[in-house]
Amino acid sequence: MHINFRTFFLKSIPYLMSIAGGIVLYTGAIDNAPNENIRDLVINVSASLLSIPLVFLLYDYTNSRVARQMRLHLANSVSDRLNSVMINLIVVLRGMLGLRSRLTPDALNRMLVLRAPDIVRRLNITPRHLSELQACHSELDTLLYRNASGDVLTPDQVQILSSIARAITHLVSENKFHHNRHLNAKYTETLLSRILDWLDTDSILALNLQSHLSAAGTGVQRDKASRNKNKV
Repeated sequence: MHINFRTFFLKSIPYLMSIAGGIVLYTGAIDNAPNENIRDLVINVSASLLSIPLVFLLYDYTNSRVARQMRLHLANSVSDRLNSVMINLIVVLRGMLGLRSRLTPDALNRMLVLRAPDIVRRLNITPRHLSELQACHSELDTLLYRNASGDVLTPDQVQILSSIARAITHLVSENKFHHNRHLNAKYTETLLSRILDWLDTDSILALNLQSHLSAAGTGVQRDKASRNKNKV
């Protein structure tokens, strides 16, 4: 763990001064006190000065531990919610692109590197897709608003997630008002690229998301099989 010694030294100055003051008062009281009452008073003051650093150090340590645990809990919660948003977004994009194969890490990687010419031929955006995209954008926007200013998300993650939200906005707006297939394909390509960037920012997050995606893919396949069985 990197330690900033200058910051550590500056924070230590009040404690060091308190300890030094306590030692000076105690030494002076022992050697130079005119009577016992003044000596006892000065010794009590010096004892307080010596105990103050211990009290504040214990407070800082406890406060630091509590704050670290809270940040860790918040980071895990945000990570889980982001995984959920990304899974929903990827499932929506697969539906828009007409991809019916099982959702595996390899299938995900192939989807995320699709380019506009391939996307134009595949893309079919329905009103349901638009509604689901808007729901993903709303939740992503909420997560960014609540956590962008803290230590939960890194600046790179905030930038990428903002790009994803912006690409969703462009895609929804273009499909609502102009219906230009080439622009829709361009915005979809940008969205896929930004999701790939997001996975590249954190290898552990990528593994967690891909494991969730594999489970989601298994669930989708099971639902399809159940629906087909019911139809028979």
